[in-house]
Amino acid sequence: MEDLASIVQTNQLSNTLIPSQLLPATDEVDEYLMATHGKTFHFAARFLSPRLRCHIVTLYAFFRTLDDLVDAPPASRNSNDIRKELADWRLWFTENHVFPAPRESLGMHLAALLDEHRIPTAIFLDFLDGMSTDMDFQEIQDFQGMYRYCYRVAGTVGLAMTHMLGVRSPQALEAAEKLGIGMQLTNILRDVGGDLAAGRIYLPLEDLARFDCSPTHLYQLYREQQGPDERFRALMRYQVARAHRYFVSGMSGVWLLPADCRLPILLAGRLYRRILIEIERKDYDVLRARAATSTPEKIREAAIAFTLDRLWRRGEMFSATVGGVFLED
Repeated sequence: MEDLASIVQTNQLSNTLIPSQLLPATDEVDEYLMATHGKTFHFAARFLSPRLRCHIVTLYAFFRTLDDLVDAPPASRNSNDIRKELADWRLWFTENHVFPAPRESLGMHLAALLDEHRIPTAIFLDFLDGMSTDMDFQEIQDFQGMYRYCYRVAGTVGLAMTHMLGVRSPQALEAAEKLGIGMQLTNILRDVGGDLAAGRIYLPLEDLARFDCSPTHLYQLYREQQGPDERFRALMRYQVARAHRYFVSGMSGVWLLPADCRLPILLAGRLYRRILIEIERKDYDVLRARAATSTPEKIREAAIAFTLDRLWRRGEMFSATVGGVFLED
């Protein structure tokens, strides 16, 4: 555990910010955004090199800024204004960012990142489609619709980050998409109560009917604030099991990433999956509070992820050594 302790000390695994001089491609506003709104990934990203980390911060700032603009717009922005910004971003991407972005500072940092890493434009256009869907929210009919929504708002994030890490293999990209799906499913399950308060249900109507949980029933449970009943628990048990399956598929791709990038992605996946475990531990009561991971749990998951990463590296070194011996023979 001494190696992990040194990494924890070096990377300052807390909510303190990395000094701005270590973030040449971003700024303190973007860093603060991830520290405040993306605590799980902010924690995991501290294991990246400073250069890769600042690029992750920029990507996160773009995705989070637009997500917040749609989900929790400031009083000064109306729906037409927000639609215009989404349209302007779409034009900025399709025109290869040759003119100033709707948010010039963010666009400048993002353009530098895109020029270096050549992330496909289609990924960002799919994300913008997801934001437009959220603005014109309609109840989701089945899991196919739920998957499409999760891909647009989160699978795209996983794909963008994988491309940024220099990985292009079909297996790795498929796993990245699946991991993003698992994370967004977790977000949806964790936020059922908050979404009901906002008048939204992201769970598929097909699944609600399967467990005799109509939208009316869910709203009633939320208003009464007595916690879940057996029908709701059965519904949530089904949804949590599905999310676990996507984590299994998604996290299998971690080992296809460059060696120096595996640990933070593995840790982020484990921390998000830990939220599912917390939902299970609370007997699926997501109506009265959001499930979250504590700092001790984060440290524990960091230790496990660190150990798995080291074991995998040693296995690779052993395979390379044995392979070299066979080649010499």
